Amino acid sequence: MKKNKSRTAYYEETDFSEAMKRHQGRRVIPQIKRVTMNISEKIFQEAHELDGYLSMGYQNVLKTAMTLGLSQLYHQVSSHKFSGSAADK
Repeated sequence: MKKNKSRTAYYEETDFSEAMKRHQGRRVIPQIKRVTMNISEKIFQEAHELDGYLSMGYQNVLKTAMTLGLSQLYHQVSSHKFSGSAADK
């Protein structure tokens, strides 16, 4: 509980107005990267089936699946990183 109080005290005592002003004018536009990959016929068919329900194009279905998969992988890896490595268990 003491750790939480020290964290909140930091945010209550620190003035972030200058940092907010510095970052207010910046806008970062991410660059688009082209990726070419080979996928299995099964994945291709599943993407087409999902496209029938979602009506967003099979390529966008694949992009969404990759994004969701990467997000889940990131959360899984970061939770293991902070809770300790698998070798410790």
